[in-house]
Amino acid sequence: MSDQDSAAPRTDRRYRLATAAVVLAVTAVLGGSGWWLFSGRTVGGYALPDGAIPIGDRDVCANTVTVMLGTDAEMTAVARALRGDPRVLRSYTENKQDGYVRFRKMFANEPELLELTSADALPASVTVVPKDQTDTEGIAEQLRVQFPEARKVSDNTELRSRITGPGYRDPTCPPSGERSP
Repeated sequence: MSDQDSAAPRTDRRYRLATAAVVLAVTAVLGGSGWWLFSGRTVGGYALPDGAIPIGDRDVCANTVTVMLGTDAEMTAVARALRGDPRVLRSYTENKQDGYVRFRKMFANEPELLELTSADALPASVTVVPKDQTDTEGIAEQLRVQFPEARKVSDNTELRSRITGPGYRDPTCPPSGERSP
């Protein structure tokens, strides 16, 4: 077997790992940290309240919609456009670097994945807690039209429903939609 023959499987494996890294990274951000929700609800050693999603320094227990964008500048513009929007109770931003820090914590035990993923591979995002937390699908559709530059707009209710059951709203979730740490 020549050196080229042995190099091809390694290159192919690295390509597959890199592709998997990007897919996992986007999935982690898209799901509002769905990985944590499915894996025992712990983040950095502390237990999350049922159904809560860690965003920044908050545990968000309300239904949310996430707008994923290609750049931090797009994230800032979308956040600015949503400020004062009557549909929005609260919004949270996460730039590419903050998303990367969270990704590194989530996958700390996967060194190959971490090696293949850069901050630039992750989207910047704006996560919205709508005032009407029951119509997140409708709001997600409106935001897709309003922000065509978005890579993806995700109604996170579907992820939460897989965990807690359809239509479930945590009765201990305060009206603000978040719990302070």
